[in-house]
Amino acid sequence: MAAAFSPHGGFLRFHGKDLSLLQRLLDPLGVAGLFWLLLGTGHSFQLEGALLPPILWVVLLTAFLLPRSGLYSSFRQLSLWTLARRVTSGWISVLGLLLLLSFLAKVSTNFSRIDTTFWAGLAWLLLLANHVGLRALLRWHRSHGGNQRTIAYWGLPQAALTLQQQLLASPWMGLKLVAWFTPDPVRPDQVSALLPPCAGGLSDMRRWLDRNSVDRICFSHISRDDISFDQLLAFFGDTCVPVIYVPAWSQPSMHFRTDQIGNLHCIDLWGGERSVFDRQLKRLVDLGLTLSGLLLISPLLLAIALAVALSSPGPILFCQDRYGLDGKRFRILKFRTMRVLEAGDTPGLRQATRDDPRVTRVGAFLRRWSLDELPQLFNVLRGEMSLVGPRPHAVDHNEHYRRLIPGYMQRHGFKPGITGLAQVEGWRGETATLSAMADRVDADLRYQREWSLKLDLKILLKTFLRLRSPNAY
Repeated sequence: MAAAFSPHGGFLRFHGKDLSLLQRLLDPLGVAGLFWLLLGTGHSFQLEGALLPPILWVVLLTAFLLPRSGLYSSFRQLSLWTLARRVTSGWISVLGLLLLLSFLAKVSTNFSRIDTTFWAGLAWLLLLANHVGLRALLRWHRSHGGNQRTIAYWGLPQAALTLQQQLLASPWMGLKLVAWFTPDPVRPDQVSALLPPCAGGLSDMRRWLDRNSVDRICFSHISRDDISFDQLLAFFGDTCVPVIYVPAWSQPSMHFRTDQIGNLHCIDLWGGERSVFDRQLKRLVDLGLTLSGLLLISPLLLAIALAVALSSPGPILFCQDRYGLDGKRFRILKFRTMRVLEAGDTPGLRQATRDDPRVTRVGAFLRRWSLDELPQLFNVLRGEMSLVGPRPHAVDHNEHYRRLIPGYMQRHGFKPGITGLAQVEGWRGETATLSAMADRVDADLRYQREWSLKLDLKILLKTFLRLRSPNAY
């Protein structure tokens, strides 16, 4: 019997890996071709001191370094901005090594700086066109029904709906849900109209797969006495279709890296270790920038201290317990902005709100421009905080949200920061709803997964450009 849902996608489906190999070949040849057109005429490639002609160095370094940037892996579900960054970083590494080799071989003076710069920029645009441009064209093709992959799903109705919503929100992935199955009978009026009609249970899925073909089978585990996980594995392992496990319990904050302990396959859900070099590098940058900053702003600190002292009775500095690295408590320092001094573990501790009567006039100004956070530079010197990291919350707020947001305490895998990714993305100040705090936690955990010195510097720059915030009060 003919398959009702046959795998399709035409040429791209069956030759996707071949096209990737073709790109690996075209990149060095295209870059070298531009080199020959722009720099080859009027120059001898057999230059004194060079072990190989310069054009061959271009070919070899491009062919060797670009794959190390991850350009040729599948980008069906990844951002084109990520691909553009990988193209850029890979090409910069090629140019850097070419510059070093030309200096060591004493051939750099044989080429015009203007022509070389023009070639480097034009080659970068060529690489962007070959990767980002073609991917964007392919995504447009998929959005209009081409190069699609069909999916059959097994799981509960809500999990099937979540999957379908993700597929409909990202048509450029070219994935289409054509059938779904669930252990419990459901009526059409019990499920969302976004889903195709339920095609039955596990036995119905077996018969459906005998008559139809799909590109992928996705399933999630269902905790039931009559359906064990071993049964599901035996069932789906008895098919010839690629099988994907989509756990319904997953959270956006998880990173899902696979690992092994002996012969046991494991999934890393949260956390991770950074190298000693990374930790020490981050600490050195913190110390260097903090010491320089304190020398520059010491007059400002004295002026603020005087203003706080004259604004209302009470101490100049406000100290409160917060959770730091690995969940250990420390005393955070801030300029006092309120007429009250509440301990961080006070039950029912309230966040500052708009027009909060507890905030002094000077305090409101300091909060609006984030100047009340400046004493935390001393927390950085003491090693309790970093310039960039997840913002530390009051202890009572931690105890409240850790029970409501899965993975919340994982944000303490890094030292808390004076500023962070969540703050520059807009999740700053009062978190009036649970979803707002969940978004902040998601940004904190994303920062930990994607940490780099470049990201820290980028966050610091954005913080200076956005010191004043309408959400800080």
